[in-house]
Amino acid sequence: MPPAQETRHLARLRVEIRGRDSRGFPFKQDAYTRDVSRRGVRLDGAPLVIEPCSTVEVRHRGRRSRFRVVWVGFGTEVHAQAGLQSLEPERCIWGLPLPGTPVTPRPLATGSR
Repeated sequence: MPPAQETRHLARLRVEIRGRDSRGFPFKQDAYTRDVSRRGVRLDGAPLVIEPCSTVEVRHRGRRSRFRVVWVGFGTEVHAQAGLQSLEPERCIWGLPLPGTPVTPRPLATGSR
């Protein structure tokens, strides 16, 4: 049985993304959140150098946490967006309660990925 999806909150928060590109060069770029949860974030304006399975640091208002890049939308209808999963969910950098408007999660697709 797949895990239940967490409620996301629509919130446009300015963040700084830091990491290393595929050649090992460090990068730093500002972006905005589209929605947040305790365990993840969807970014708008994601750095072009991030790739799925890479690890980045996200900073927001003096707080920071490490995230795994789950998906990137470059060249698709969600261009410049990326989905990140927290590697430190106990460190919720968004604050609690979560900011923004809660949105009902979509049902998980069954059968295919």
